[in-house]
Amino acid sequence: MFKLMLQFIQVAKAQNVTQAASVLCLSQPTLSHNMHKLEDKLDTKLFNRTSKGIKLTQSGELLYEQAKMMQHLYENTLIKLEKNKLRHHTELKIGCGDAWWNLFIRDSVRDFRNDFPHSNIAIDVGDHLHLMSLLLSGDINIFVGHEILGLAKYEDVLFHPLFINVDEVFVRKGHPLLGQLCDNEDLARFPTIALRTPNQRFVHLQNQTPELRSFDKLHYLQEKVTYQTNSLLTALDLLQDSDAIFPYPSGMKSYFSTFDIVTLKMPEHFNRSSVGVYLHKDKKQDQQAMALLAQFREMIKNTPNIT
Repeated sequence: MFKLMLQFIQVAKAQNVTQAASVLCLSQPTLSHNMHKLEDKLDTKLFNRTSKGIKLTQSGELLYEQAKMMQHLYENTLIKLEKNKLRHHTELKIGCGDAWWNLFIRDSVRDFRNDFPHSNIAIDVGDHLHLMSLLLSGDINIFVGHEILGLAKYEDVLFHPLFINVDEVFVRKGHPLLGQLCDNEDLARFPTIALRTPNQRFVHLQNQTPELRSFDKLHYLQEKVTYQTNSLLTALDLLQDSDAIFPYPSGMKSYFSTFDIVTLKMPEHFNRSSVGVYLHKDKKQDQQAMALLAQFREMIKNTPNIT
């Protein structure tokens, strides 16, 4: 029936069966037969046939207006179905740390929105163990973060290095250690702000390696007061309102300066670590994931705040 209605619209528009048949790639007798069939189905006369062509009857005019509305509804439905397919086929489910969101992931997501305006986007921001948990559970498809030292063995996870990050120690303006060259013993006298999800939730993901134990011992992390939060803004509030220290990627200097947060002078960086992209092995050939990886690499080349 719907096919007959579409043919009727073309005949009514052309007011000539031969011309309409040519547009529809049908023979003229077939189209004429179909229009008679439509009139029989509706039990009404739709056309007045003359030697010069055809004209719509009053019923034909009414049907023409309604049929055009049906056609628009059908076309809009097809468009919505295609958008829905795209929304789920190309959806982006990504995880990253606050620093990487600020430095380059935000620009990648903006480009993705422009390329796929009808796609779903899900962004999880957190520390590397939290994001690894989401990757393993399938809640995200890709995440950008520090390489996880002592990561429990997962055969289906791949790490693609992007760059080497250095951490500096951030404090509020007016902090007692400002203006002097600080060592780890100086830092040990002040609380440390840790931006992470409670470790106990993900203790199964990371083994304590000699390297990790050495780092904790070097910075007195087992002996000192720690302020822990999973919110960067909360961390900055704590930093502004206390004498705590905040080891964090040096690329955030410019952003933190707007909060009157500055770095301490130290003989060497607080920490160096590899930052990259974690993917499932079965996502290795995923075109979207690999395209994002290539885009990250290109953006990092042009991001001066990344060491």
